[in-house]
Amino acid sequence: MKRLALLLACALLASAAYAEPPDGEGASGTVGEESAPKPKPKPRPKPKPKPKVVAPAPKLPEGPIPYAQLQAAPVAKTDAHPAPVAMPVAPVTHAVPPPPPPPPVIAVAPVPEPAEPPEALPLSPSVTHDLRCETQVVGPKGLISKGQFYLEVALSDVFPENTARFKMVMADPRHQSLLKDTACETLDCRVTISANYYDLYNARTKRGAQLRVTLDRHTGAYLARRTDGKLPLGGSTVIKEGPGAYEEGYCTLQKRPEKLF
Repeated sequence: MKRLALLLACALLASAAYAEPPDGEGASGTVGEESAPKPKPKPRPKPKPKPKVVAPAPKLPEGPIPYAQLQAAPVAKTDAHPAPVAMPVAPVTHAVPPPPPPPPVIAVAPVPEPAEPPEALPLSPSVTHDLRCETQVVGPKGLISKGQFYLEVALSDVFPENTARFKMVMADPRHQSLLKDTACETLDCRVTISANYYDLYNARTKRGAQLRVTLDRHTGAYLARRTDGKLPLGGSTVIKEGPGAYEEGYCTLQKRPEKLF
């Protein structure tokens, strides 16, 4: 009887073990759906780094240590850095800046002395002088002609410092000199003398224009200009010049030859 009851109990246990599957395998129905999620493992806390052992800062002496005391004091050998020794500080002296360099010497070229003006044309009273003039005539379109002629110049016997006369003689026929159109080619023309020039004012030409001739007393520069309109009484250095031709060149004292051309 006991043996039969034991067998029944074993059969019941076996059937119960066969009817219930293990957890997580073959589970179905409400039991598998209501199963709770597995909890995530918590991260382990990182170990805190151990603080580094900092050597205590060396204590500096309050004042300078005499050099004799430093020689007598034994030097202790330690693993730490040796403490710096305060050396006696030399007194601060302000350095004197060097003197500035001398300024550069600039060589100044000597100023040339003004050249003395050349001597005036040595014209004598009561003497007829011959001047050889090399000139050229220039018009609005350029050079017209160039050539030479001679002037016969004589100072006034009464007023040799203020008045003179001159006349054109022996002119180059190929040269269209402006004096060839005036009465000064056949008659003596009156000349006014100034400090630097012999001036011929208001010499009317054959074509009705007016002519002004200037001869430099020092250099012999010759300039003749045709002008339009009447000149002021007694002449003037301010003249309204027209677009006509002008003649320029130089005159020098030279004896007139017997035959020029």
